[in-house]
Amino acid sequence: MTNKIFQSKDFDFKSNQSFFFDNNIWMFLYCPIAQYNEAKQNVASTLFEKILSRNGSIIVNSLIVSEFSNAYLRLDFNLWKEETKNPLANFKNDYFSTKRAIDTRSDIANTVNNKILKIAEKHPDSFNALNFNNIFSAYKVLDYNDAIIYNECINKNWILVSDDSDFTKFDDLTIIRI
Repeated sequence: MTNKIFQSKDFDFKSNQSFFFDNNIWMFLYCPIAQYNEAKQNVASTLFEKILSRNGSIIVNSLIVSEFSNAYLRLDFNLWKEETKNPLANFKNDYFSTKRAIDTRSDIANTVNNKILKIAEKHPDSFNALNFNNIFSAYKVLDYNDAIIYNECINKNWILVSDDSDFTKFDDLTIIRI
């Protein structure tokens, strides 16, 4: 069986489907990226509304919350380096304890708690049940986190929503691209 890859506008949404949002989708939805790729932000928002209107489940796990939190904070760090004209700044030593970083982590916590976790269905990562042979096989062409995401989507029959083309290299995965 081959991948079923759809653009979001072409996907036939049905009631009660389960969707796993890759971190890049959460970033488009909830990370203030200063008008970065507004077209994809709009597509992600429309997709989000379609899923919810058809009583679909949006799945999240601790891996995605970790990726979202880290990517959001790193993005702010890079913006801070530009704004302070300090391109050689160190994340831990120069930025992490600043008021801005503390405020950004607070914003991240509020976003996770009051937006993502309010609408997404929390699923355990099932570390004890992971098939590491499958993970490391996928890891040959995906980063480790994506290999776990791929494995979870296959095993739980979730539809993956992502802007990452790396996932298209595998069989038996339904993917919605924005």
